[in-house]
Amino acid sequence: MKKKIPKFKRLNTQLEATGAEYLVLGELLRRRIQAFITSQNFEAYDIVAVNPKYNKAVKIQVKSRFGKKELAFPITKLDTHFVIFVKLNIERISENSFNYPEPPEMFVLPINVVKKYRREAGWKKVIFKKEILKEYRDRWDLIKKELKL
Repeated sequence: MKKKIPKFKRLNTQLEATGAEYLVLGELLRRRIQAFITSQNFEAYDIVAVNPKYNKAVKIQVKSRFGKKELAFPITKLDTHFVIFVKLNIERISENSFNYPEPPEMFVLPINVVKKYRREAGWKKVIFKKEILKEYRDRWDLIKKELKL
């Protein structure tokens, strides 16, 4: 018998989305990749990572989702080098109550991979299979390579 998922009114997830951006920024800095969050005026990317020695910069867009089982996200702006998909692993158990069963997971996706799996119709969603997404979990080395670090 399938577990019945309760219906809740749509949630404003701006706090969690901003939190995901700071989680990504923290990971970049922890790995000695210089980075900063952009102002709200940059629609196509949220973070810029830099290597001043070689005058290189990488634009990063952060996409986040609540659920553990999430394998998709909508994306319209593709003017970026990387998309970092953050599965926040938040479980909504009532209208205003949440559970955090596992730490967040981060997937570093080069833009060409995002474009490959993006559907053009409707919400322009990128939909992954678990095996594909698994290849990009914590692949911060891809950003370091692009920046020549």
